[in-house]
Amino acid sequence: MTEQITIPGRLLAPNESYNMRTFVGELIGTGHPRFPGSQPVSFTRTRSLRELLEHDYYVCEKSDGIRVLVLMLNTSPQPQTYFFTRKNEVYQTQAAFPLPTSERFSQFHDRTLIDAELVVDTEADGSRVMKLLGFDTLMIDGFNCMSRALDKRLGYLRDHIFQPFIKMCQRLGNHNSLPFVAEMKSFQRSYGVKLLHTEVIPKLKHKSDGYIFTSAQAPYTPGTCDKIIKWKPSNENSVDFRISLEMGRVRLLAFAGKKNGRDDYTYFEDLAMREGDWEKHFANIEELNGRIIEVVWDPEYAPPGKWRFLRFRDDKLESNYIGVVQSIMDSISDNIELDELLAYMDQIRAMWKTRHGEVA
Repeated sequence: MTEQITIPGRLLAPNESYNMRTFVGELIGTGHPRFPGSQPVSFTRTRSLRELLEHDYYVCEKSDGIRVLVLMLNTSPQPQTYFFTRKNEVYQTQAAFPLPTSERFSQFHDRTLIDAELVVDTEADGSRVMKLLGFDTLMIDGFNCMSRALDKRLGYLRDHIFQPFIKMCQRLGNHNSLPFVAEMKSFQRSYGVKLLHTEVIPKLKHKSDGYIFTSAQAPYTPGTCDKIIKWKPSNENSVDFRISLEMGRVRLLAFAGKKNGRDDYTYFEDLAMREGDWEKHFANIEELNGRIIEVVWDPEYAPPGKWRFLRFRDDKLESNYIGVVQSIMDSISDNIELDELLAYMDQIRAMWKTRHGEVA
């Protein structure tokens, strides 16, 4: 179960949020106020292995937190930082990110936009520490770097944004006054899954539930991007559905786009339910119709149902699109488990080295 995370800062009113989301859309050129973050496709044996063998990818662990886009503005009288969620909520905080050229930390980023994850680490003494884990850059001081290669975008994130912020915290000793600690995610070449599995993930203080492979050359693409691949174990492949109640059944609805200007949903399946599940998960909730829930593929849980309840997703505004659901179904039927994925690492490494003329 995901650690409960309270996004730091003030939740903007709907009209303020819309204005800020519109500003971001204009800033990066999408022209609309929807959440502009890239969304991965699910891993499949048929397509994804070929991609990793034939093309350069980088891989990082998949943290189980809250995805946010982070906008930095150098406003008067003080700089502001905004968090944008997939639920189209916007939070304003006074955390400031200094420019790398500002030795006294008096000049700050403006019109800088990064992609990140908020997680909560559990320390040895039981205390909780919120971390902002950065993993991509869209804008840096008004410069759109979405078309740059991933290593360039990560370099901007590390050298221009996170290192100056971390240095400021260390020198001024203001860790405790800030709502989060900032860190870069650990990226490896695509054949580095074993290193992540044996050395990086065991040291994490928050849950990690898979791997994200990102193309080394493809641009940052808002919306679904087939050059970002999400691997999870088959039994942890999950889908976010909207639910409705009908004749004692919990019906799972997938988003089907717009129809006559309104959101349209299509019935997919019923939720798998064992005796006692209703009382455990749903009985004490006043309004269930329209809620978003995350379900996991578990056909043995309560046949003939195949999807088992995992948690409510109040951080999401919509269920998964029906095409995404089908993609996840394809991934479940065409997936590989971790031991087999690890077995491919030597071959992926050899192909990478051959492409670049490196010694294997």
